[in-house]
Amino acid sequence: MFLLEYDYLKNLLEDSADFKDTQDALAVVIEVANHANDIMKQGDNFQKLMQIQYSLNGHHEIVQPGRIFLKEGTLMKLSRKIMQPRMFFLFNDALLYTTPVQSGMYKLNNMLSLAGMKVRKPTHEAYQNELNIESVQRSFILSASSATERDEWLEAISRSIEEYTKKKITFNPSRSVEEADPEKEDEDSPLGSKAPIWIPDTRVTMCMICTSEFTLTWRRHHCRACGKIICQACSSNKHGLDYMKNQPARVCDLCYKELQKHHNLSLDYLCPPSKNGSPVNHRSPSSALSTVLHSIPSGRKQKKIPAALKEVTANTEDSSMSGYLYRSKGNKKPWKHLWFVIKNKVLYTYAASEDVAALESQPLLGFTVAEVRDENTESKVFHLLHKNTLFYIFKADDTHSNQKWIEAFQEATVL
Repeated sequence: MFLLEYDYLKNLLEDSADFKDTQDALAVVIEVANHANDIMKQGDNFQKLMQIQYSLNGHHEIVQPGRIFLKEGTLMKLSRKIMQPRMFFLFNDALLYTTPVQSGMYKLNNMLSLAGMKVRKPTHEAYQNELNIESVQRSFILSASSATERDEWLEAISRSIEEYTKKKITFNPSRSVEEADPEKEDEDSPLGSKAPIWIPDTRVTMCMICTSEFTLTWRRHHCRACGKIICQACSSNKHGLDYMKNQPARVCDLCYKELQKHHNLSLDYLCPPSKNGSPVNHRSPSSALSTVLHSIPSGRKQKKIPAALKEVTANTEDSSMSGYLYRSKGNKKPWKHLWFVIKNKVLYTYAASEDVAALESQPLLGFTVAEVRDENTESKVFHLLHKNTLFYIFKADDTHSNQKWIEAFQEATVL
């Protein structure tokens, strides 16, 4: 019908008696066609929502007024030690996070609201396929099969959050765009109000507070407030966290001090000092006991690390280059997989990508860099030389990364 009307109008002269009527008729046809398409889309969307609802174990109300299905796919979720496949369904108001349990069926882990959610790329290029999801209820690291797939999810979730935020402003005109900005909300939100992203165990070899090395007996612990990995001596306190409905949870010393400070400020506001001017002691006996116990030395001998090695952390954002490289001391020496950072023309070496103290540091001024072919693998490596004497051999995972590292080293070796 539309094509007939369109062809008829195209062959009419503008001064024809039927031109205006045909033009009006065409507008009506277009409006009806668009309405019919919208009805069909709504029907398809309803069927998709029902399909997802039936695929979940248990009874879950996925079909909601105004909810629109946008995207689905499998991404790898990075847990403390291994990558695990998870199925995600993106809607215009939430992100459904599930675990595949059998053919076509899923276990619902969480329905994460887009309100206050943030999605971003990791700061390190070494994790180029990863995606950080931060929400009030849960936060985690996801990994896609490629950078392209990662970017598609990043764009889809970011666009959904933006549209969801605009809709909230429309229904609540008193809120400005700045107030609804997720970045600003994150800055203003107090510690413990949102679930942090837990740093994976494999990316840390030492306590991120006292730098003591982890062993089979000296275990890793996660701070439930900031997500950092700390030792038992630096996480002996518990504190209620908003996102956990104020249930006491293990927190690191730094977060405990910050949380206590905010807690005491709140108590002072609710219960002002007594009439004689002395503040009321709000600390409970258990809190006092915890502080006393924590002040007792753990008995573990700390390895002394020079202050210079603590000046730059492995995840520093203002370096000229950072990432994993293989390093060897000679052609027949074994390769070690280590994290390197070049900052202010100094090369820092770390055991893992989130360590807070370097294993060693080496100023690069006066060194030279030469790209050569490895005799054993025929792949390209590069030598770090000092006065024509071999210092170290390095190689990256691919040719492109290798070249970027060579350029970064060369830039750091000259004034």
